[in-house]
Amino acid sequence: VPEDAPVGTVVALLKVRDRDSGENGEVSCELSGEAPLSLVASPGGSYKVVTASALDREQAGEHGVRLVARDRGSPALWSSSELVLEVSDVNDNAPVFEEAAYSAYVQENNAAGALVLRVSARDADAGANGRVSYWLAGGSAGAAGAAPLVSVEARSGAVYAQRSFDYEQCREFALAVRAQDGGAPARSSTATVYEIEVEITDINDNAPSFREAEKEVRVSETAAIGARFPLPRAHDPDSGQNSLQSYELSGDEHFSLAVQTGPGGDQRPELVLAKALDREEAAFHELVLRASDGGDPARTGTARIRVTVLDANDNAPVFSQAEDTGRVPEDVPVGSVLVTLTATDPDEGLNGQVEYS
Repeated sequence: VPEDAPVGTVVALLKVRDRDSGENGEVSCELSGEAPLSLVASPGGSYKVVTASALDREQAGEHGVRLVARDRGSPALWSSSELVLEVSDVNDNAPVFEEAAYSAYVQENNAAGALVLRVSARDADAGANGRVSYWLAGGSAGAAGAAPLVSVEARSGAVYAQRSFDYEQCREFALAVRAQDGGAPARSSTATVYEIEVEITDINDNAPSFREAEKEVRVSETAAIGARFPLPRAHDPDSGQNSLQSYELSGDEHFSLAVQTGPGGDQRPELVLAKALDREEAAFHELVLRASDGGDPARTGTARIRVTVLDANDNAPVFSQAEDTGRVPEDVPVGSVLVTLTATDPDEGLNGQVEYS
């Protein structure tokens, strides 16, 4: 009997006879056992076995009862027969996923075809009615948008990456998988569609980099010790420990490095004057700024810093000789050159141009 048979459906017809006469031939029948069945008497010693309540194959695939026929003699005589009712399946159950929601983590730079996760749904029905198939049903970009990212194996529910993911381009996406049984018509509903959050995990595949490989910083030679000058910042698209973690300065004792933390937690390197400058001793200083991430192993990037020392008028002209003596005859003509004096100034530009008076 199909499990969706209505209450009162006839499942068996019985005819009972007793060849005795009188009370010895009067027969009554009854059912013995727990089953959703009842017995309905008809004239002429006939009986119908009918369903007394709704059937559910998923709770009980068969029911067994004993039919007992007893006469009214003294002592009463009786006989019995076993009745087994098999409940046939109908497609009355939709597939149900084992988890209400799924999440998966995939490391970036994965191979195309890598397993992302496996979903599983069960259908309590039997045969084709309980055979589950899986399909992409949508997600953050709809079924068509998810197709370039992943595929679903119809029979196993395995979700595979269609391409290699790049954390710096796509950090997460959502998709939906529909489970559908093989009944006719098939059963599926929105209750069988679950969002799957796929998060791409970062690996340290990017080194910190500076927008400018070389940077000039102009500093006056009269700048006070402790003066600060902004330096270029590095960028690392990785996240967490794989992102930019520290700066280091090398190349010259005149300078040290300070790193300030911005409102958003970003690091801002600054050049700090640690020793007085003298342009006349060194007009340029070459430094290297190194940025490092926290990956294992760590990646680094560098920028060359050229400090140009700007001149200040901190030197007076100096004569080549402190004294100069010349001998001239008394009849030397007016306007004659008596002696030539030379002074030099190590400063630059106008600061180093010497005038005489």
